[in-house]
Amino acid sequence: MTATGERAEIVTEGPALLKGYAAVSFAVLVWAGWIVATRDQVGTLSPLDIALARYGTPAILLAPIWLRHGILPKGESPWRLAVMAGGWGGAFVIFTSKGLETIPAALFGPMVPAMLPLIVALWDLAVHRAPVRGERAVGLALIAVSIALIVAPAALRGDAGFFRGAPYLLAAACGWSAFTIAYRGSRLNGLEATAYVCLWSSPFLAAALWWFGTELPTLGWATLGWVVLSQGVLSGIGAVATFGYAVHRLGVARTSSFTSLVPMGAALGGWAFLGEAPEPLDWASVVFACLGVALVNGAFGAATRRR
Repeated sequence: MTATGERAEIVTEGPALLKGYAAVSFAVLVWAGWIVATRDQVGTLSPLDIALARYGTPAILLAPIWLRHGILPKGESPWRLAVMAGGWGGAFVIFTSKGLETIPAALFGPMVPAMLPLIVALWDLAVHRAPVRGERAVGLALIAVSIALIVAPAALRGDAGFFRGAPYLLAAACGWSAFTIAYRGSRLNGLEATAYVCLWSSPFLAAALWWFGTELPTLGWATLGWVVLSQGVLSGIGAVATFGYAVHRLGVARTSSFTSLVPMGAALGGWAFLGEAPEPLDWASVVFACLGVALVNGAFGAATRRR
């Protein structure tokens, strides 16, 4: 959830803090709402239709960015952009949509965004021999526990639907992690990365559209508008822009700490709007995921430093 955060920090005090907190609250609300909206939309739309709305809209609205810098921005490796687009582009939303066909919104948080720091940490340990210590190690352990609280009960009750959807969500988490690893070596800010991920996803989506077709034009205007708004405008652009703004106002540590609330927001949203009441172990998994992500992002250390 912090994958497209801006690098520069201009930490401010006073009234500007309120703007920063409002911005990151909006981003967290949108990201949690996106999970709920996607879970709801998979009942009527194909994963490809959802991906077309999610990436086609920002590709058009953010066209001034890639038109100004070119298809390959100066100083960026085409292989890096290919990994970013492959990991967080059209395939990511298709995998997510397929997984959410059989897995409730409450479990998406622990299984995808909370898995991201765990996968990235394992990559850094294996490739860069980067040690994992202290608060971060505790956070990763809590994320692992949150996953176990989902997988073990599903295995014991023989939940075929869960194990049909879980590989798709694991693929989505791995893709998002690949994007994160590639992105941190780029020179792009959040909106630029979003613009290029959407642009470079276009050939893949165009080929899929030619092969499979789409039902988006057959939707009523109200339904189509909601899909485009929730997928492309709010999640694809709005949350990214406001998160980047919050980083400038609050700094990375403060802003990232808020992203730990996304799994809880998705669970509450699925319960309130979709009638998906989580089981006690599901709630426990969500809580562990939230705490784990907060620790990995240094939320409690940031709070101590502020005091």
